[in-house]
Amino acid sequence: MYAEVNLDLQAFAKRVYDSILYQSTFYKFLNTNYIGELRQTGSPVIEIAKTNALSVNVRETKEIQSGLTPALTTYTHTMVDLTELPMDYSIRVPLVVSGSDITNAIQDAADLEDSAIAKQIDTYGYGKLAAATMDEFEWAPVTSDDYIKLLNNLRAKLFNKDITGDYRIGLGATEYANYVSALTSVLKYETMSGREGVDMGIIAVAYGISAFEINDNVLDGTIGYFFNPIAVVGDTFFSAFVQHNSPQGYPGYYVLEGNQMFGAEVVRPEAIVRLVDEISA
Repeated sequence: MYAEVNLDLQAFAKRVYDSILYQSTFYKFLNTNYIGELRQTGSPVIEIAKTNALSVNVRETKEIQSGLTPALTTYTHTMVDLTELPMDYSIRVPLVVSGSDITNAIQDAADLEDSAIAKQIDTYGYGKLAAATMDEFEWAPVTSDDYIKLLNNLRAKLFNKDITGDYRIGLGATEYANYVSALTSVLKYETMSGREGVDMGIIAVAYGISAFEINDNVLDGTIGYFFNPIAVVGDTFFSAFVQHNSPQGYPGYYVLEGNQMFGAEVVRPEAIVRLVDEISA
């Protein structure tokens, strides 16, 4: 009556993790230095240490007139709890599907679950960004030149905060489509690499800024964000992953169960700029 299915749960969990990592756009905000390959044991907490700015001695003349004051190195730290968004990973597959097809049916069901979990992470993650204290920037370009001007202004905004390089912009799907269309007309004739990128349908990086698309449904009225990955850290943990071939209460079903937790924290809010259609009062 019941089929015996033996899954390599470690390998299965790895596929789940990779799938969620791929499907969740919020993962593009996270500092990849704090993302592990796969975590099933250990304390789900990350400690972020930051060296504070140092002072510099300035000489009034060529000669040192008084004793130098060496800078004192100090630190701040943030604890990131990765159990903030606990999720149950459970699927049921009827055993009327037998033989090798049961494995495919399990994978199909898992893929759907991964998609739903990725959207939960996005909704949670973008909600945390919206709630954090950060700059707002009016994003209302009309012409291609407006887009370029806005990109330059955003880069300067972070540069003036001593945040240099690795600039990224995440835009809602609607505005992302407009962004691609606007820059395509410029990049195609500006540089050979730009033209090749447009011809290949790749326009994710322009003017030193990486761009990606965000589902409008998880942005809650925000157009998008301009940021550096140092701002946000987080990861996903699996505390358990088990299989039941004939669980009590579900006769005739194969059941896969798991408990996973996701946590993210805005540790450098100065490195994030919220993009809105107009500045709030």
